[in-house]
Parts: sequence; C-alpha cells; structure tokens
Amino acid sequence: MPEPEAPDALDHVLWSDMQPQPQPGEVPLLAHYTSIRTLERIAQTGEIWFSNPLYMNDVDELRYGMNLGLHAVRTHAGLRESCPPDHYNALLDTFDHLYTTFDNDTAFDVYVFSCSEHDDDIGDDGLLSMWRGYGGDGNGVAIVFDMAQLLAARTPLLVRQVQYLSYEASEAWMDAKLQQFALTLRRRGGPVAAMQQAAAALFERIKLFALFTKHRGFHEEREWRIVYLREQDHEGRLTQQLHYAIGGRGIEPRLRFTTAALGSLEARPRLEEMVQRIILGPVLATPLALRSVERMLELYQPAWAHRVARSSTPYRSHRAA
Repeated sequence: MPEPEAPDALDHVLWSDMQPQPQPGEVPLLAHYTSIRTLERIAQTGEIWFSNPLYMNDVDELRYGMNLGLHAVRTHAGLRESCPPDHYNALLDTFDHLYTTFDNDTAFDVYVFSCSEHDDDIGDDGLLSMWRGYGGDGNGVAIVFDMAQLLAARTPLLVRQVQYLSYEASEAWMDAKLQQFALTLRRRGGPVAAMQQAAAALFERIKLFALFTKHRGFHEEREWRIVYLREQDHEGRLTQQLHYAIGGRGIEPRLRFTTAALGSLEARPRLEEMVQRIILGPVLATPLALRSVERMLELYQPAWAHRVARSSTPYRSHRAA
C-alpha cells in the first residue's frame, strides 16, 4: 500500500513555484500603452476595457500553453505509470472534459489587461518597443497606473508578472511539473473518484501557466497582467460588466471594468487616483498636442490634466517601402 500523502501535497507540487498575488506595496507603477482614442474613452467613461486573450495581438499565447498542457498530460509516461489503469483513465477523462469545456465555453470569458513595468529609469520617455507595438507607432499614449488601491480591494482579479520562456523551457517546465505530480499521485493513492479533484487542480495550474507565460522574444515588454476569470468570480462581482466591442477585427467580447463594482464609494478604488501619469508618445508629443490633451482631460478628468508629460525619445515611424 502507498504511504499516505499529506492533504496539501498536490497543492504544494502544483503551486509552490507560482508567484502569489502581490501585496499593494509590491507592484511597481504599470504603464498601459494605447491609442489617444482609448485614453479619451477611459477619461469619459471611467471604464478600462479588458481583452479576451484569444483576440489579442499575440494570439498564440493562451492556445499554445493550453495545447502544450493537453498534449503533455495525454502522453506523459510517468503520469501513466503512476497509478492503476482505472485511476489513470479517470484522470485523463476528467482533464479532457475540463479542456473541452474551457475551449468551447469558459475561455470566452477570460479577460486580460496588459501593462508594462514602469520605473524611474524609463521615466517619461517610455519603452521604444512598446510605442511601436502598442502605442500607435508613437502616436499613442502610455497611461501609468498605481495599482495599490486595486490590490487592497476585495476583487476576483489576478495580478501577476509575466514569465518569459522559450518553447523549449516551457516544454521542460511542463514535463517536470507532470513528473512531480505523478510521483505525488503514486505516493498518495486513494480511490478512483479522487482523480477528478486531482485533474481539476492540474488543469487550473496549467491554465494559469498559459495565462502568465510568454515567449522570451517579448521580454523587453516587462509585462504584468491583470486577469479576470469568470468561473473564479464566485460572487458575480464583475459579471454585470461583461460586454462587447466592435472594431477593426469585428465584434469580440470584452470586460468593461469600472471600480464602481468593487464596493461602496468610500471603500472602492478611485480611478482618478490610480492614474499617476499620462505620457504622450514621441510622435504625438508636440506642444499643441499636449495642450489639446490637457483640455480633453479638463473636461472629463480634471485631476489628470496636470499629469500629462511628453516622451522625448527620438523616433522614426514605420513606413511602407
């Protein structure tokens, strides 16, 4: 008979290397690079639109991580050998069911708000790669947030720093994680029914790995992500903010997040205070544009009007050959 395993042994194996939700003082300033039109919309409505990762520029991220996990679970020899055939089949059946449900249903209501770590070394110039990739090719803005109030509030949102790995490193992580998981299953034993809970825990870990991991080629972005998973919003605090947007890619689901959903006026975060700085991109950053943006903010968010700065980065926009 296998020796009894501690009740939290699987949790330790799965989650010991997952960075915890940070405390309010542990997150640096975070800059969201976007268009001037998006800044106007945020100022007018107080809404921050979270995107579904299946519609984001780097669309392969979530799909790659989930597909990597599915293939690894189905083919991992150590996992197959760790328990009797009926246990293994129950584990695999449950994992396949969870993956199918996620792929066909729950992935629709996964939403991400992406930011780049912002510090004094970057300052008002911003990051060149971010201006090119997300800041309207230099014609956009960087909205710099202090997320301390958001982290202090009771919220279903997950906040994590993105980990950058090569494809080979991701595969190695998955193999090592499944090997540790298999050894723990072997030592723990238990009834066939326990495989459903084990598969659910494994699926959840692989999902968060996929959500907070990117290919190392993107490492210059210094990304942090704020993630909403509808199935984790047990109290339905943000379900009324599930919405849609119609744009250049057609119609797509969005989470139109407002801090008003997070409690009373006295307790909830204040977007007015969370926005610390608004940096105009190096192409947009003319004196006339600065004054125009200040006027726009005076109309919609007066407190932000004196927080506008200009990037001085020498910049050459991409042009067609």
